[in-house]
Amino acid sequence: GLGVLRDETDAWRNGVAAAEKAEDLAGRSRLQVCQAVDCADWLPHDLLAKLDRCLMAHGVEGRVPFLDASVAEIAFRLPDKLKIKNGIINNGGGKWLLRKWLEDKLPEAQPFSKKRGFTVPVAGWIAAKGQDLGPLVAKQPCVQALCRPGAVETLIADPGAKAGKAAWNLLFYALWHKIHIDNAPAGANVFETLSS
Repeated sequence: GLGVLRDETDAWRNGVAAAEKAEDLAGRSRLQVCQAVDCADWLPHDLLAKLDRCLMAHGVEGRVPFLDASVAEIAFRLPDKLKIKNGIINNGGGKWLLRKWLEDKLPEAQPFSKKRGFTVPVAGWIAAKGQDLGPLVAKQPCVQALCRPGAVETLIADPGAKAGKAAWNLLFYALWHKIHIDNAPAGANVFETLSS
């Protein structure tokens, strides 16, 4: 939706739609279907892989108690109204039963406080060098095959908060392609690598 791609399509969602269809078993609510897709795809291919890499990189052993088979089975079968309050996930509506329990047993955990994720400020990092990075990324043949070069230059020159991840993805796609597909040597910095 940023106007960067040559062909704006919804085809990227085909894999998600197929996974949802596979998990849409009789008797499952829409929420249970989404949870099943998350358990089959997002957890093992994203969150748990990241957790494992981070822990093992520092020789730390980790546990995910809510993924214990018995706990997960019970949680999956709970009525939706105990998982989400009034159909609202944000602002403390998600993980409803767990938050209510924590409110009673460990109020200092502030279970209904606003979620504070760890977001890497990639938009600011890219914007600091965006005027120089934009043209370099936009001229890469792999980027030109998928994107409109002028739009890429503009996006990377000033990505803003919404487009920071897209700018980051384009930059690293260009670097990855240059090194691993074009077999260009990795330079001392991004500019050197993309200029080779």
